[in-house]
Amino acid sequence: MVVLVSVGAWSSVAPTRADSNGFQFSAAGDFGAWVGFRQTLGILNTSGSAFALAIGDLSYGGFTGYADNTTEAGWCAKFHRYFANVIILAGNHDTGAFPPGEGSINNFTKYCPFPTSLRAPVFGVYGKQYYFDYPRTNPLARFIFLSPDLVYVVDDGEHYLYTVNSTRYMWTQAAIDQAHAAGIPWVIVASHKNCIGAGEHACETGTDILNLLLGEKVDLILNAHTHNYERSHQLALTGSCPGIQLHSFDAGCIVHDGADGKYQRGTGSVLVIQGTGGRELDSFDPSDPYAGYFAAHMAKDTSGAGNGVVTYNVYPDRIVAQTSFNGTYSDTFTIGDFSTGLLDQLVVALPIAAPVVVGLIGLGVGGFLTWRLRVIGMRAIGMPTTSLKARLFRL
Repeated sequence: MVVLVSVGAWSSVAPTRADSNGFQFSAAGDFGAWVGFRQTLGILNTSGSAFALAIGDLSYGGFTGYADNTTEAGWCAKFHRYFANVIILAGNHDTGAFPPGEGSINNFTKYCPFPTSLRAPVFGVYGKQYYFDYPRTNPLARFIFLSPDLVYVVDDGEHYLYTVNSTRYMWTQAAIDQAHAAGIPWVIVASHKNCIGAGEHACETGTDILNLLLGEKVDLILNAHTHNYERSHQLALTGSCPGIQLHSFDAGCIVHDGADGKYQRGTGSVLVIQGTGGRELDSFDPSDPYAGYFAAHMAKDTSGAGNGVVTYNVYPDRIVAQTSFNGTYSDTFTIGDFSTGLLDQLVVALPIAAPVVVGLIGLGVGGFLTWRLRVIGMRAIGMPTTSLKARLFRL
């Protein structure tokens, strides 16, 4: 028993950082300037998150009713009034595109700059394509932000493409590989537009960038654009799934179905759509081929549906996610180490094994005492006896 416990303890995997270290952040997209935006800000105000990710489609060109200033300044002022540390990424409504009055990410980054209180250097172009590590010392996660298929009218119409071997594709791959090489426990990638999703939008980004993320087995992929909540199965490229294909479903891409809300870290990616920041919710289409990739969802016809954010608690050994909506709908999941080691097997088997071991020990002791008493009696009447050693060899 002692040997088994010792081996089990030795074979367990030590965490990369102290378990007491961790942080919390929240994320959503598609805020706009509606009532849902104000309700989401109220949720964030009491969340306790270190920062919030605003994953595109920030003001929708609407007036927030808080500051009689430009759209971008008013939106940022209202956000900061309720929650200071907001980190932004452009959506298709933030590129200066038609119709007139759409927001400009260049103004949003002016009024919603990267929070200096986080003390984290930003690499790349904030608001468009960049990454940062958090915390700054001994980081637990690298956050990578992308803009697939966004056309930046405010930048002379530059179209951000992430096709295989393109400059932006290679930049993304390098940012992921560097994080892995540096031993950063978690890689989290955010982009406004999603490829797979069973809502109003088809795969506008193309499959190349999604397949890169799945091939790299990034831990979390955060999207918005589709105005609902969708949590995927755990996805990866496998021998039977060389890549996600347009407008089709391939069960071979699923390495865990996610029904129990527990995902084994390092085996694939979990994709979460959280276009729930304020915009009125849309439907989830179960007949969409991409619907097969998802384990849970909340849409306009879901009981208890509401606006809000998804909150993530990041620890050295796990990420725990919990929805924070203003309705009764709730979902949670964990990415961690759920493999069963030798020590775990022993603990599970102990209630069964213990009585057996005790019984065997009891039989051994009882047998010895019975033999010893018999020897004493035989000697007392002058009969020959057999030594314990000889008796054992005879057995």
